[in-house]
Amino acid sequence: MKKWLVLFLAFLFIYTDGFSQTNSSQKASYYHSKFNGRKTATGDIYRDYLLTAASNIYKLGTRLLVTNKKTGKSVQVVVNDRMAPHIKGRVDLSKSAFTKIAKTSKGLVPVEVKVLEGKGDDSNSL
Repeated sequence: MKKWLVLFLAFLFIYTDGFSQTNSSQKASYYHSKFNGRKTATGDIYRDYLLTAASNIYKLGTRLLVTNKKTGKSVQVVVNDRMAPHIKGRVDLSKSAFTKIAKTSKGLVPVEVKVLEGKGDDSNSL
């Protein structure tokens, strides 16, 4: 009986972890300032000072909490743009959002991404 209980609990842990709203194997980069003033996928104009992000994983309008795994610093952003289809497992932050979690000289940092509000994973609709 104990063996079945252990197997059931292990299955339950693995099953619920697969549907978690947290993705811990991503990296974050930032938009170059040359994109300032250009339209995003939502029609918004990109601005360095806004707390926004581009993603191919999360649906447009999704609010995310992005945490730098090395420093523990976090920032809340709203997904308002898409990234190039060949870039997987990455969130592109506005320059302002990126500087809240890392120095721009880092370029690319490991992050944990948690969905705060929105529709979550969009990877099947690309």
